[in-house]
Amino acid sequence: MSDELKAKVQAQFGASAEGYATSDIHAKGESLGILLELVKPQPDWLALDVATGAGHTALLFAPHLAHVIASDLTEAMLRKTAELAAARNLTNLETKAADAEELPFDDALFDLVTCRLAFHHFPNPRQALSEFARVLKPGGTLGFTDNITVPDKQAAGYYNAYEKLRDPSHNWVYPLVRLQAMFEKAGLQVEASRQLSKEFEFHKWADRQHVSDADKEKLLEMMRHIPEALNPLFAPRWADGTMYFSLWETVIFAKKGT
Repeated sequence: MSDELKAKVQAQFGASAEGYATSDIHAKGESLGILLELVKPQPDWLALDVATGAGHTALLFAPHLAHVIASDLTEAMLRKTAELAAARNLTNLETKAADAEELPFDDALFDLVTCRLAFHHFPNPRQALSEFARVLKPGGTLGFTDNITVPDKQAAGYYNAYEKLRDPSHNWVYPLVRLQAMFEKAGLQVEASRQLSKEFEFHKWADRQHVSDADKEKLLEMMRHIPEALNPLFAPRWADGTMYFSLWETVIFAKKGT
């Protein structure tokens, strides 16, 4: 199952590299600035950006670091990241193919590990967190963002079914309290977190993953019948002939124990 999901990730994002390079939520999302503010990267740090996608986090952090490795499972994303880095003359950014759950790096190598808007694709998220902790130096920093859902289990299941219909490579989005507990168990002490809401126009959101017209109709129908517990999260509204909805995202600043 894990290999099957990872293959879906490569297929989905290999076909969507250009869309994610230009996506406002990914390229300019509010969480990017918050992450930079919380982490406070230092000019002598070696950093790893896990599941870099189109490289937006690595590209933002690179001018503040000695060196950053942007890693991803999908070669098309790495090519796009390298292209964007070259356009910005970021000579201290390199790309490397890597599985987040089996990172090909030595123990205690990095001062900083970042991972943004990718965790919900990992089939074994606890293993990924263990890998983040392994490659961090004692006292090293983890800068993390991902979507989060409500604590209600039934509503969370509905939420994840909605996401998976849009993107078959989706695995699971957790409530914040679950994420924090997973961090602690991996030896990563959460020192600060922020929560934000971001709104999407439905068709642009669906088209980024090449959703069929039939599945779009299913998604719209699901949104019309969401559990009450999801109303504060999705906050759906219909206007200008389309549907708008929100997702919640968390930014987490954590430290590996010394």
